[in-house]
Amino acid sequence: MKRGVLWGLASVLALLVAVGCQSEDEARKRAMKGAVETLLARYPEATLQDLYKSCFQDYFGVAHLLADRERVKGYIDYELATADSLVACHYEPCGWRGNFVRVNLSVISDGCITSDELTDAFMASAAYSKNEVTEEWLTEWHEMLQLIKAEGLDKKMAHFQADSMQLATMLGEGKYVMHHSEAYGKAYHPHYRIIHRSVFEEQILPKLK
Repeated sequence: MKRGVLWGLASVLALLVAVGCQSEDEARKRAMKGAVETLLARYPEATLQDLYKSCFQDYFGVAHLLADRERVKGYIDYELATADSLVACHYEPCGWRGNFVRVNLSVISDGCITSDELTDAFMASAAYSKNEVTEEWLTEWHEMLQLIKAEGLDKKMAHFQADSMQLATMLGEGKYVMHHSEAYGKAYHPHYRIIHRSVFEEQILPKLK
């Protein structure tokens, strides 16, 4: 029996399309807020750094992580052999749109798919990834920060102000890729690969049912 997520892919879409009388802007803010609240509920040790990473992955995908196929598979096999824990849910959406999905390596250790199948899905997801940072991303992240503070969600994240300043400095220097926070890594032992939603739904999800 597969281990799913609290906030499934269908929920991501529902937040965006079930707007009724809401404006598009209201639906967008609701989806952003929902993504932050879900992250913090599922991972209480998560910081702003971890939220940034999730949103970044959702926006850009996997292009910045790609190498040749054998190297990609080699890294997956190495993580499987050396990981301290693979107890996380099988998959969960990134960011607030859910364009990309984090697929935990537990799908392999639990016998759902092979490392070759995850490698192929990872490589196929490159076609949906972005390579260049644009003003759109910077504007979107600023919007996320404003919403977090307006909703008081900053108070639920440890050292929010310090992380916010660190991210501002990093972005100002033209750097955009960030690792998980140390607290998140120690608490949750993340071992996953980023897969585009369409690839995930076609190649992986049917094998998890």
